[in-house]
Amino acid sequence: MPEDCHTIFDPTLGTLSLRLQLGTRTDKAHESAATILASVSVLERLDPRPMEWITVARAAPATAGGDLLPRNIDEATSLVKSGARKDDAGKFHEGSGYFVQLVSFLNGTDRSVSPFHASIADGASDFPSHTSLKLTFKQAMIPSRETFVTCLVELFDLWLPERGGLFSSAITKKNRDQPIWYPPVGVVTCFANDSGYFLPEDPLVDLRPLSRGTLAVLKNWTLEAVQRYEAAFRAVNNGIPNGRPVS
Repeated sequence: MPEDCHTIFDPTLGTLSLRLQLGTRTDKAHESAATILASVSVLERLDPRPMEWITVARAAPATAGGDLLPRNIDEATSLVKSGARKDDAGKFHEGSGYFVQLVSFLNGTDRSVSPFHASIADGASDFPSHTSLKLTFKQAMIPSRETFVTCLVELFDLWLPERGGLFSSAITKKNRDQPIWYPPVGVVTCFANDSGYFLPEDPLVDLRPLSRGTLAVLKNWTLEAVQRYEAAFRAVNNGIPNGRPVS
């Protein structure tokens, strides 16, 4: 039976979100559009309830009205370009960077139930966000934990992040003021093969290969398990230069 996210995660983890650090690459607009549309299809398989996807302007709240997400590649490419930085003449250039924000609403709920909220930013467009994807799913119905992980693997292989995972607000808050910064560890954590970081083998996790990296999935999705694996991760990565955090 499908579950909501509150029954899958330890409540002491706080709010969880998927955050991917995509590195310093710059995709072409049509490439970004294709990845966005493929990602929406993955999420619709995760929560198959009928829903509509709305595009929301950068400064607008997620509940604001917007246009329906186009489902063909040409119109989706135009959407990516519309959220991009332009020159003084208003012209889009490949490599200028972009920002896309999407919100899904369950059909028949007057937009009161929102399974997914995603934002995708290219660092050339918004430097503080670097190049990143953030996904929240507070009102999603998830068939099972394993189905959730399978969908996350699909998203990782679509976006090919440098690093990322399913992160806890409780852990993020705890680590905020530490003098030495390490990349976050979550109930699910991934690193690219060339990221400079290493996910250790440990009885706490199952390690799985990705198309260009490794995924660590905690066997118990609890705050205690995250903290214990975080300690193991820091022990084997001690002294590795820190990069920009996922924001």
